[in-house]
Amino acid sequence: MATFDFATGTLTIDASTSLFHGRPSPDESPLSGGTELAKYGEWENYGIKNVKVWGKTFGVAARFCNRKLAMIDFVWVDGVAKKIDWSATEDDLVKEKKTLSKLIASEAQSPCVSSTIGADTFVFNWGTLTVHADLRSMIVTTSVAYTEEKA
Repeated sequence: MATFDFATGTLTIDASTSLFHGRPSPDESPLSGGTELAKYGEWENYGIKNVKVWGKTFGVAARFCNRKLAMIDFVWVDGVAKKIDWSATEDDLVKEKKTLSKLIASEAQSPCVSSTIGADTFVFNWGTLTVHADLRSMIVTTSVAYTEEKA
């Protein structure tokens, strides 16, 4: 099972695959199990299927900007929103967001700093983690966004 280190913001998928702030893009350092999803401008996106972390299975998107890892997005594969797709209701999405937020608060041993019906945000020294129920796309995403390092 993969691990997410809340102290550093590092997702370790297996012995040879870690996603961390500033990790070089797969063009420079191969990403085991990663599939190119899109490249546009300074952005590159790669997907990794069936990553088990926090006792759940997620699809993971690694988003690189200027050849450095900038964001990680998680979509809960076994969650209600993904299973019932466009039939998901607003209540389904909000319940799933709450479930994931409680799980993350427990794992991180840190409460969210901002909570709305659509998003819960956690702040760490490396950046933010936001659980977002997107009513337009009918999906719940958990996004890690790394803060720019100060020069």
